[in-house]
Amino acid sequence: MNLILRPHENLNDPTWSVIISLIIFLIGVLYYVAYILNLSFKEIQEDGQVREQGQERSDEAESRKRDCEES
Repeated sequence: MNLILRPHENLNDPTWSVIISLIIFLIGVLYYVAYILNLSFKEIQEDGQVREQGQERSDEAESRKRDCEES
């Protein structure tokens, strides 16, 4: 009698389809985590650039106030 789902000949053999599925799943998870980290690093860099520009502008404004006060 041929069964569609036949038992393993040796019960100690691993189920390769499950192992391959887990590997594919872990690769997908690692890709997704790397994507999120990449986005966050870009956001941090952009935020740092905006803050540097803001500090430059505030320094210029302070120097203008000092020039006005001295005159």
